[in-house]
Amino acid sequence: MTKRTGPASLPRPIAPLAALAALAALAASAGPAAAGCAPQPQNTPCSSDAECRRLDEDLKYCLSSTCVECLSSAICGAGNECADGRCVLRCQDARDCRSDQLCRDGTCEDR
Repeated sequence: MTKRTGPASLPRPIAPLAALAALAALAASAGPAAAGCAPQPQNTPCSSDAECRRLDEDLKYCLSSTCVECLSSAICGAGNECADGRCVLRCQDARDCRSDQLCRDGTCEDR
């Protein structure tokens, strides 16, 4: 039996952005948070956050080569959530939503 005397092969650490992308992919594969609640992210291909911002001011992040509006609910503001790369905004009435949305059942939805 041969005994190893050198350092053991350690797994490479996952880069923070790669770990975030893997976590987002896992969450997306689990299904939408609530059926019909969250709009789908635009399928705009990207290679950097800056590229996404140039293409659309609402899509600020490049995640898994796709432009998305958010990476986590904290980015969307208090009481709102990030679902499928888009912020789902909570509302009392249409004034709480973006101009291209209306308030339906407490959630801002596209018209």
